[in-house]
Amino acid sequence: MDKLEKRVDDIEKKLDKLINLIENKVEPNTNKMSNHIDFIETVYDNIKNPLGYFMYKISYFKGNEENHSIEENKFD
Repeated sequence: MDKLEKRVDDIEKKLDKLINLIENKVEPNTNKMSNHIDFIETVYDNIKNPLGYFMYKISYFKGNEENHSIEENKFD
């Protein structure tokens, strides 16, 4: 086997490894992340209204009558 054939063979082996990784590892990990994102969104949907109400009451007792939604993002 000459030098060029050996290099081509090495490249093909590396390609096979990459294809194997993509087919067997990437998709399952993507599905796990998707499940995690769905979980976080469900938790957020369940706590945003009670948390918003709680924050409104704290502001009211502090004398600050501005109504801020939990979904507002105000950064100074």
